[in-house]
Order: sequence, then C-alpha cells, then structure tokens
Amino acid sequence: MQVILQLTFQQAARGVNKDVSVNILDTCPRCSGARCEPGSKAVRCPYCNGSGMETVSTGPFVMRSTCRHCHGTRMHIRYPCNECNGKGTTVQRKMVTVPVPAGVEDGQTVRMQVGKKDLFITFKVTQSDYFKRDGADVHTEAAISLSQAVLGGTVRVQGIYEDIMLQIPANTSSHTRIRLAGKGIKRMKSSGYGDHYVTVKVVIPK
Repeated sequence: MQVILQLTFQQAARGVNKDVSVNILDTCPRCSGARCEPGSKAVRCPYCNGSGMETVSTGPFVMRSTCRHCHGTRMHIRYPCNECNGKGTTVQRKMVTVPVPAGVEDGQTVRMQVGKKDLFITFKVTQSDYFKRDGADVHTEAAISLSQAVLGGTVRVQGIYEDIMLQIPANTSSHTRIRLAGKGIKRMKSSGYGDHYVTVKVVIPK
C-alpha cells in the first residue's frame, strides 16, 4: 500500500506529524478477529476431528490433505461473522499519524507498519522561494546597505529553525558568502546538521 504525502519545505526540513487517511486491513470490529458472530463461538471441526487434515481414499491410494471445511484451522465456524464473512479482518478507512523525520527529501520513500500491512509513504516536497537546498546544506541571500558593507553591522536572516542575527564584517563586498556552521538541515543518515550559507548582496541606493 502506497501513499503520496505533500510537504512544505519547512515541514520536510524540520520534521512534522502529518495525518493521512488510508484504507488498511485490520481486525474486524464486530467479531474482534474471532471470525464468528458475537454470541457464538468456533467449535472443533467435526469433519477432521480437529486435526486440520482429512484422509481421502482414491482407489488403492490413501491421501492426506488440508481439511476442506476448516482449511487447516482445526476449528469449525457454524455462524460466520456477517461483517467480515468469517475472515476476522476487514478493510477499514482510518486516520493515521505519520511522524515525518526531519531532513526528508523530495521523492524519498519510507515504510511504516499500519495494522497488519506495511504502508509505503513517498514525500513530495514543495520548493521554497527563499531556501535553496543542497543535501543537508541550505543557501539563502541577504540584502545589506552600502554603509553596512563598509562599516559592518548585523542583519536578521530567516533560518531553518529560528531567525539569525548575521554579523557583517567591515569592508564586506557584494556576493560574499558567509557560512553558518550547523545551522542547516538535520542529516538523516548520520549525526549532526548541515550548514547555512548566506550570500550577501550590497544594495546601492538609486
């Protein structure tokens, strides 16, 4: 069973719990998996005497095979459950909470057990107009004034988890790239975080 789950860039980067509605095979709510109508119960199969096997004679040969009546379960259900037809399970529509791990990428698929089945979830991540992702690293741009470039100062930039006060050194030229170590996206296959690279652009007043 496969589900496509839409995520924003921030949800994929930071992780989130997402609710998704899926059809799953689960224990019958009417008989609680007993396979027989409430108020009745399964009895030892009278056709195979509870052995699960039956003996069939074909001429000079005697063959043993799985009981055709209890299908090897050794129990006979006289009154099968009306909801699951004696199967013990039904297909049910359920809301499942998917714990999306921080750092998932577009197109990545994870497996999650739901009921008696495995649910394969493929993430579709919307691109950000602000962040540019490169693995666990992110790249952004920040505009600074001419006086900030010459004298230095601070500028507020949006980070993955919080706003960051970026220190601008004096005599910074336009298109200088500043590295914020460990301020990127959490690495999924190893420990630690990526880096956040900010490219500063000097805005010249007209």
